[in-house]
Amino acid sequence: MANFQITPRAAFVESNELNFRSLYLFHTPLGSNQNQSGIVDSNVTTGLGATVVNNWPICDGPSPGATVVARAQGLHIYAGNWQNTFSITFEVERYVHRCIHTWLYISL
Repeated sequence: MANFQITPRAAFVESNELNFRSLYLFHTPLGSNQNQSGIVDSNVTTGLGATVVNNWPICDGPSPGATVVARAQGLHIYAGNWQNTFSITFEVERYVHRCIHTWLYISL
């Protein structure tokens, strides 16, 4: 069972940490079950600008048979480092009307 809690707020929340214990995000860029797709290729000269849309499942366990409780739906853009923006849309009944919008910076 996923161990997380959401407290509804009317105000915009900025620069807070969201901690979801026991939730696992799966991204599969290749193969028959891919859940992301490139929509813009990078610039040949600079290597910048690659844009990928994603619909990553978030599950309550690390195994392939785990239950999908939410999806991270959005895009990521390469601008020297990957920058991600996505909405976490919950699919489990008790959180079905909840959505979290997030911006994530990943340096690889």
